[in-house]
Order: sequence, then C-alpha cells, then structure tokens
Amino acid sequence: MTATPVIMARNAVDEGEHHEMDTAAEVGSPTPEIVEHHTSRLGLAGRIASWVIVAAATVVALGLLAVSVGPRFLPYQALVVRSGSMSPTIPTGSIVFYHKVTAAKVKVGNIIVFDKPGQQNEKVTHRVFKISNGPTGRFFTTKGDANGAVDDWQVPAVGTGWVASFHIPGIGYALADLQSTTARLLLLLIPALLLGAITLYEIWRDREREA
Repeated sequence: MTATPVIMARNAVDEGEHHEMDTAAEVGSPTPEIVEHHTSRLGLAGRIASWVIVAAATVVALGLLAVSVGPRFLPYQALVVRSGSMSPTIPTGSIVFYHKVTAAKVKVGNIIVFDKPGQQNEKVTHRVFKISNGPTGRFFTTKGDANGAVDDWQVPAVGTGWVASFHIPGIGYALADLQSTTARLLLLLIPALLLGAITLYEIWRDREREA
C-alpha cells in the first residue's frame, strides 16, 4: 500500500520532466504560425511596394500622354520652358499647358506662346505687355517677367493663338527625356517585371503552405 504513491509520484515527475523538455525544445524553434505571419508580412510589403511603383509609373505614363498625344486630339498645347525669361512666375524646366483663344480675347497681362520672329522652330512664352495698332494691323508687345526691357519684335494679333492656363514646375525636363523610345520601353517593362516577380513569389508561397 505504501509503494503505490511512490510509483505514482515518480510517474508524475517523469511526465513533468518530459513536458518541460518538450516546452524547452519548442521555445528554441519558430512555430508554423510565426513563420507564416512573417512570410505574409513580406508578401504584403512586396505587394505594397509593387503597387506604389506601378502607380508612379502610371502617373508618368499619363504625363507623357498629356504632353505628346493629348495636344494632337484635344484643344490644348503643352510645352517645356527651357529658359529663365519668365522666372520666377514660370521657372525653367516647367511644363506649361495652354488653351486656344482668338486674338481679340487676349488681354494685357496674359501669358502667350508664339513662334519667335525669324525662327519658326523656336517657341517663346512671354507676357503681353502692350496691345497696339500699327500700319500692318493690331499687334502685341511682349516681355519676359525676368527681362528688364520689352522684346524687340511685334507679335501680330490676328487669328487664334495660345494663352497659358497653368504650369507644373520641375517635371518638364523629366517628361521630355522620357519621350525617347528607350525610356518608354523601360516605363512599360519595369512595372511588368515587378508584377511578374510578385506573382511568382505568391505562387511559391502558396506551394510552400501546401507542402
């Protein structure tokens, strides 16, 4: 009768020791739940990063469309300012959007774009300083905001022209550079590669879970 409690106590001690050993062994290794949580966090971070890059690429692509394609079908123009003659109103490197108006509606103070007299391939964006009438008809006297004197030419105030609506500083040069064929291909290729990599990673993760 006295031996039975001793044997039971010994079994209890052995079971306790085994339990403690098992617990100690489990503490040293990550549980499947922890590993899965860590993996899911990496997957989420990857997806967020990929979507951010895709969103940025989409914005740039829309900007390229607005500059290169939009003016061919819609009644506006978009040009990059490459000189500082309109600073600080329009800084160098800005992209300016213009809307079409008749010459009769242009007022003193409007910023217009026109072909530089004698150089048809060069555009000038200056402010209308004065409107006058001469022997050849009505004309604009223009001036850059950063210039100390008015321009030494007269812009005929006839037909229709382009008046500045708004400008976006800083991105003009970037959009101009991105209009090259190589830049356009990279703009399409990089987001596609990122999305493909994320998709492959998620497929691999799902197979690891099943295994």
